[in-house]
Amino acid sequence: MIIVSVVILVLGLATAPLARAGAAARPPLAANIPGQPVWLRPTPPFGFRVWVYAAAISIVLTVVAIAVAPVFQVAAAFFGLGLLGVITAIFRRYASGCAESQAAVDAFQPRIAMPYAGKVGIHIGMWSPWIDRTGVRWVIVAHSPALFHQLAAMYPQTPIVQGRIPASVTGALYSHGAKANSDFIEASDARHVFLGHGDSDKPLSASDRVLQYDLVTVAGQAAIDRFGAAGIQVPEWKLRIIGRPQTEGIRQATRPVPQNATVLYAPTWRHADDSLNVSSLAVADRIVQALLDNGCTVMFRRHFAGQNHVEAEAMIARVNDMLLADADRTGLPHWFGVEAMERPLIDAFNDADAMVSDVSGIVVDFMASTKPLIMYSAQFTDPDAFRAAHPSAEAAYVIDRDLTRIDAVLDAALGADPLAAARAERADHYLGGPERKDPARRFMQLVEELSH
Repeated sequence: MIIVSVVILVLGLATAPLARAGAAARPPLAANIPGQPVWLRPTPPFGFRVWVYAAAISIVLTVVAIAVAPVFQVAAAFFGLGLLGVITAIFRRYASGCAESQAAVDAFQPRIAMPYAGKVGIHIGMWSPWIDRTGVRWVIVAHSPALFHQLAAMYPQTPIVQGRIPASVTGALYSHGAKANSDFIEASDARHVFLGHGDSDKPLSASDRVLQYDLVTVAGQAAIDRFGAAGIQVPEWKLRIIGRPQTEGIRQATRPVPQNATVLYAPTWRHADDSLNVSSLAVADRIVQALLDNGCTVMFRRHFAGQNHVEAEAMIARVNDMLLADADRTGLPHWFGVEAMERPLIDAFNDADAMVSDVSGIVVDFMASTKPLIMYSAQFTDPDAFRAAHPSAEAAYVIDRDLTRIDAVLDAALGADPLAAARAERADHYLGGPERKDPARRFMQLVEELSH
């Protein structure tokens, strides 16, 4: 009987290698891939030490039974075998799920990837709707595990993996110019395409970092000119004008600005170094007060970035309070705070009669509306010098740094509007020519081209 008990116990202990392998198994860091087991967790339900504790209990019970109650020694050994077998089976089931998940990832075979090494995953969503519309199989590739979890939460329906670009990918699209993008480029034979996330005259918007990509897309001729002005020689064969899909749905102006205009005020984020600042947030309360004095309904939409600037955040809170107080006093339906941030930007463009902004990508997208544009010149007192340094302002009304002419500027933009005829030409120059009226077509064609 003792020999039988020992043999049974040894059989239970022999499951150790299987249990250890199952406990060490981990699924690939991937989400939303067809065929992945939905029950699979990032780690097993418990660690290998549980098997160790069970083995110790089995040995003790069997030894005690042999010494004290021999009639139960076989039962004790069988109990240990069963306990260890169940634990090992759980580990093996988990390992099988990991293998199944890896097989699903391997079988997915995406053709397009959006590698991402930035900090704010919103850049991906600026392009993803049009990739989805092509029907091409694609995947987000996160640079780090922490970024993977962030992006998986932001895009719960989009396939995403962490690490290297899958070998099946033939085209990689970069929506953010992170320095770590070079890690993706060096490890993949895909065609690497720089998209960026906006077109503007901001400092460093033309960077020689784009030279590492196989193809550099731009919205229009203005971006190409910007490279030349910065002394960056991008080969002509490496450049592709694709317009701005993000302007799809923006309606062009069909009437003059009404007497009580609705004005979108969309300042960019405030730089920590004021010598590099292009934002109007430092004087936002004065700009908003001028709009209110003109009887305007104001849509105040802050930029999503720069939330660590204490003075800027205080100013945003002040403007929100001003608009709340004015709405209570006048009944005007101002938009501000969370509601304004969550409202689709296209809706804000379409509802506005004019916009006030800074040197920012939102300026170029608003050009598609051909509505009056007012820009703040944070580093300039002379509007003509500002326009010379920032061509996006050539058809804009410019508020000088000290706001000395703000009333005259608002009167012109919201009144006679002498720059109306120039705005369509500027829109073509920045947004890809007459084809800008079908803004998504060229980008979607590029995605399909890269997928072959």
